[in-house]
Amino acid sequence: MLCRAFLEDPPYLKRSSAADIDYIGFGLLAIWLASLQIMLDKGQELDWFGSKMIVWCAVIAAAGFIAFLVRELVTAHPIVDLRILKNRNFAIGNVLMLLIGALLYATIAILPLFMQNLLHYTALAAGMAMTPFGIGAFTATIIVGRISGHISNRVLIIISCLLFGYSSFALGNINLQVAPANLFWPIIISGVGASSMYVPVATSAMGTLSQEQMGNAAGIFNLMRNIGGSVGIAAITTLITRHAQTSQATLVWHMSKFNSNFQQQLVHLQTALASNTGNWAATKKSLAVLYGILQQQSSLLSYVYGFRVCVLVCLVCAALAFLFKKVGKPTSAIAAH
Repeated sequence: MLCRAFLEDPPYLKRSSAADIDYIGFGLLAIWLASLQIMLDKGQELDWFGSKMIVWCAVIAAAGFIAFLVRELVTAHPIVDLRILKNRNFAIGNVLMLLIGALLYATIAILPLFMQNLLHYTALAAGMAMTPFGIGAFTATIIVGRISGHISNRVLIIISCLLFGYSSFALGNINLQVAPANLFWPIIISGVGASSMYVPVATSAMGTLSQEQMGNAAGIFNLMRNIGGSVGIAAITTLITRHAQTSQATLVWHMSKFNSNFQQQLVHLQTALASNTGNWAATKKSLAVLYGILQQQSSLLSYVYGFRVCVLVCLVCAALAFLFKKVGKPTSAIAAH
């Protein structure tokens, strides 16, 4: 009600009417996005393309996406004007936003899981440990907003990507004895890096567009961030799960009677447990303890691998920043995160 009372559409929006709304395009958009989201959410749980449901979701998403592209390119009043992607800065900005969304959501998704599953934090403790991310993001938003007009957007994007990459590299060197204090600075730096990316990327992507194109561009821009988040969470979850299995298959060869270190640890455990459980039970329990350690180490390696993949994606994002054309100081507000 407040919007209807105080806001007024600009002339280029007043010319549109209910008859101009692209209902077919809207329906196709809903179909392919919904199918894609179900596929990404359920993919790892259902073993991806080993499931008929996932295969059908992929087929429907692909067909819906192609039909949506054709519809939006031929209709006179598209719900999403895809011709705007001919603008070089906007196209590069959308690719960057897709990758940044994937990075941000992937990191936020796996850090609490690492803390709870391997460090045995409670949900509350994991949430408290993640608060530095918000502190860093809030601080960076204030700083970037003040300096964005004085420093090149490309420089800001590269610095932000490198900061996020450094934090991911630091998190990629963690172990099971890591203290909360050791996680504080990598988490706060990742918050600074993630928050610092949005304003310069949005400014570079939409700084060369006209006012008439701004609303349509903001919609596509935010959609790419959300799709990137979904893809990032699905990708990092699958990566960690599959790499944990691979790591376990590699490490299990060390649990052999030919490995002196393994045999020595096994004897120590059997001796320690025998006084309480007896020799036969001690043998079984000692093997179970060592297998539990094997699973922990396999999971740790998968998280380390996931963070190091994030470093590579950050370097790709920094390289993409060089493709932006120089943008002058904006004369009006540009939508950001």
